Amino acid sequence: MFKLLLEFLLGALYSRMQDNESRIAREIRKRILRTYCQIDSAVVITNKNNFMCGKGCALYHGTYILNTFGKVILGDNSHLGAMCYVNACYGTLTIGDDVAIGPHTSIVVYSNHYKYGQKVTTERITKDIHIGNNVFVGANCVILPGTTIADNVIVGAGSVVKGKLDGNAVYAGAPHKKIREHWYE
Repeated sequence: MFKLLLEFLLGALYSRMQDNESRIAREIRKRILRTYCQIDSAVVITNKNNFMCGKGCALYHGTYILNTFGKVILGDNSHLGAMCYVNACYGTLTIGDDVAIGPHTSIVVYSNHYKYGQKVTTERITKDIHIGNNVFVGANCVILPGTTIADNVIVGAGSVVKGKLDGNAVYAGAPHKKIREHWYE
């Protein structure tokens, strides 16, 4: 009973601090969620026990992580920009070290699915997503179930990404296409 009461009180405190932009409120949010991650205002993580992150991470304003039964793992020095949406209700999203995800990007591990002869509202798909190290995803992108992004990749703003993206390249478009190899040259 005491544990339930404590959870309730921590939830109420987090709720009060959720829209507060002060440094103290940010620190309280970090401690309530038991994370190294900088938690900006209006951030929602539906299951703090299934959220793990390394040092130097950040979730910026309005990020929503739906991970009720799934896992979200963020590597060191990675961040999700303002208003990002992650649906990992089931399955796992793994983001490597030094990854920058632009604002308004959606990452979908779990989704409705079309299957011939079935109702789209009853069909679901769950496929893990893995994002490697040193990846930059521009603003307003959509990353679909089952995607794997290798190390050292840039994804242009507004792209729709599905499948495997090889390392050391630049991708853009809807659907995405490789537009340049060896982006570091």
